[in-house]
Amino acid sequence: MRETDPNQLCYTVPLSTVNRTMICVIVVVLVTMLNPGRATAGIVVEQRITISAPGEPSLVRNLTLMLQGDKEKFQSNDRASIVIDATKRMATMLDNVNKTFRESPSGSVIGTILDPNHLLYTAFKSTDQTRERLGYKCRDYTGVTYDGPTFTATTTCFSTDTAGSDDFSHFIRLIIGRYGRAISVPAGVPLIIESTRKGNPAFSPPDISAKEAVRFKNIIAKIPPQVTRVEVTKITSEKLSPDVFNIPAGYSRSGPEPH
Repeated sequence: MRETDPNQLCYTVPLSTVNRTMICVIVVVLVTMLNPGRATAGIVVEQRITISAPGEPSLVRNLTLMLQGDKEKFQSNDRASIVIDATKRMATMLDNVNKTFRESPSGSVIGTILDPNHLLYTAFKSTDQTRERLGYKCRDYTGVTYDGPTFTATTTCFSTDTAGSDDFSHFIRLIIGRYGRAISVPAGVPLIIESTRKGNPAFSPPDISAKEAVRFKNIIAKIPPQVTRVEVTKITSEKLSPDVFNIPAGYSRSGPEPH
């Protein structure tokens, strides 16, 4: 449904300046209430990410996402962070140790391991399974993606009950729309993500002999599964300062300016 511009509703009939102002205020309030996607509140999500593989020690790290409107910032420590501007299609990498920044097209980050949302770009299917996390109810969705010799099976529990749910959904829709991904991600915040990456036994490189194909499949079969579990540990909705997403004063550019 096409979004309503409240400013256009203020001049439909000739009114006095005072009455027009009063009606404009009422209209803006009503449109904001009925269309929360236009709200400018931010959301802060703290995650615990655990990556494990057979015979290897598990890797555990914490990640903080700060999201508002068309911008997202994420950092796992005080040394570096990345800001994505979905409208400008720009990614800014901040080196907080050397106080430098590097800009590049956000396509170089979106969908990669640097993108905290990369496990969400999947054609999910709803299930009847529901869970609870941090007191919020969520529903499991499952999906599979294929990438050459590997595939990834993902189960994600989305919740539309959390603080900032509409803001998170709005940003993900922006990213999907900007990069033409033909998928529809479920609405809500992913409170739990369980993803397993394995070898794809059905994959075979083109133009190879039957003997090479057998050898290749044997190699794929030996790829150990890698399991990633993402859990939200805290979530809040708050108005974030624009400075959160800006390049800090005193930082110098590293690398060429993108065109």
